[in-house]
Amino acid sequence: MTVLGQWTAPTTERAARIELAAAYRMVHDFGWTDLGATHLSGAVPGEDAYLMLQSGLMFHEVTASNLIKIGDDGEIRSSGDADATGVEVNPAGVTIHTALHAARPDIGSVMHTHTIAGMAVATHRDGLLPLSQHALRFAGCHGVHDYEGIALDDAEGPRLAADLGDAELLLLRNHGLLTVGPDVPSALSALYYAEISCQVQVAALSSTDKPVLASDEACAVARRQYAASVGYMYRDWMALLRTVERRHPDFAN
Repeated sequence: MTVLGQWTAPTTERAARIELAAAYRMVHDFGWTDLGATHLSGAVPGEDAYLMLQSGLMFHEVTASNLIKIGDDGEIRSSGDADATGVEVNPAGVTIHTALHAARPDIGSVMHTHTIAGMAVATHRDGLLPLSQHALRFAGCHGVHDYEGIALDDAEGPRLAADLGDAELLLLRNHGLLTVGPDVPSALSALYYAEISCQVQVAALSSTDKPVLASDEACAVARRQYAASVGYMYRDWMALLRTVERRHPDFAN
């Protein structure tokens, strides 16, 4: 596998496994993990199924072969090339990822975190504020989902999907952040921008009670600029992938 040049979408399950395993290592390196309680998923090319980590693994232990394949019906299909008997996955993760992959065929990846900054902003009455250039990527275009308890009820899935709408960021009240994208690199990019936006918001609101918000006009301009320059997501991904190969040479196992 070469990580120089342009990104190309995975066309096989094996390639999708390698890509998602790399994303888990990236999130580990960024320090966005909550033991094994959060989860990332990636669609399996040509199948109504997605990949996710198995329960009991930390993000830095995730490899291409130990990811679990789950059908869009929420049922475990396989654990790598092995039988899935006895394998467990986070049931809340299954509720969330199954609902969103099923509701939006354009979604190729879903990422969910419980970072301190993300949880803090998810409690803010006005959600994510237009305080930084990073946050303007989502200005006027992110969803909010009220807390209903740990996501163990399949009936919550459609409400999650409805609150996300066609956005790439969903604030889970009292819970954390959730991003989606047509592929793993774009969902990871959205998560990075959302997390940095939340860190800036926490810092800004701790230093002043009257922060300067970007104007509506500036928000609209920035949103158009982000939408017109999606190539940065894939350039960033390739650079991050090279970093993962150096730091975690076992991720593709």
